[in-house]
Amino acid sequence: MVQSTIWAVVALAVSAILMGLGPVFVRFSGVSPDASAFWRVALSAPLLGAVVFLMPAGSSSRSLDRPITPLSNRVGRLAGVLTGRGDAGLMILAGLLFAGDLVTCHMAIEMTTVGNAILLNNLAPVIIGLLGLFGVARKPGVMFWCGVPFAIIGGYFLFRASDAGAGSMQGDAFAVLAAFFYAGYLIVIARLRRHHNATSIMFWSTLTTVVALGIMMAIKGNFVLPPDITGWLSLLALAVLVHALGQGLVSVGLKRVDEATGSMILLLQPFVASILGAVILGEMLNQWHIMGSGSVIVALLIATRRRRTL
Repeated sequence: MVQSTIWAVVALAVSAILMGLGPVFVRFSGVSPDASAFWRVALSAPLLGAVVFLMPAGSSSRSLDRPITPLSNRVGRLAGVLTGRGDAGLMILAGLLFAGDLVTCHMAIEMTTVGNAILLNNLAPVIIGLLGLFGVARKPGVMFWCGVPFAIIGGYFLFRASDAGAGSMQGDAFAVLAAFFYAGYLIVIARLRRHHNATSIMFWSTLTTVVALGIMMAIKGNFVLPPDITGWLSLLALAVLVHALGQGLVSVGLKRVDEATGSMILLLQPFVASILGAVILGEMLNQWHIMGSGSVIVALLIATRRRRTL
């Protein structure tokens, strides 16, 4: 039990590092934020489907409990997670929430500093705690409320950093909106992981995201291709490293670690993103960024202290 928990923490830490690379790939993709979000999931969906199809028998959805032939077993694994328990609706909901998170987060990355975009997006644990008041997630404890003021102060400082010229307040607002979508996504994924394989969940939720973003792009007439090889390589990296592997490891880790603790571990992501933003994109942090980042980190550490399963 302890060993499996340690591996879950490692999986979440690796996923945070991989996802920290995402903003650089978004900037280098050469397409609009919603287009980069679409190609990110569209390119990763076939890979996820192939992985589910080729999995050894018994490694996917636990809802398949009858003997079947090898071929039908593989086909069944693609469809099995949608049978019973009302999980089809949860799978679609996860995909829609992730679509909302991707579009708003990519918009924030393009509009404000990488550090602000990712750090504000990682306010998900605070939002999860607030949703716990309505029975959607675990009810927050006393320590959670001690952390909320730090989250508010940290958010204010980060917005102030953008107001001082190092970013965009509108981009910061999109990052906060992305945090709401991501909080909902983490909660739904954690519930689905009680009964289903992480890769199967990723495939079906990603497929929903592809359809949702595809419809949006069709309405906008925005099916844009990258202008050069750098753009294509950036989108492939987003699809394989950030989405398929990074987000997939989030689903794996949340099997043993609760959603609030998982969000806390994923705080490695903004550190990686901020460092890369400074080194590669030339984004320099001012005093407001530093104070805001510190306050948000303190808020998340306090708010999730009593919720850890480690």
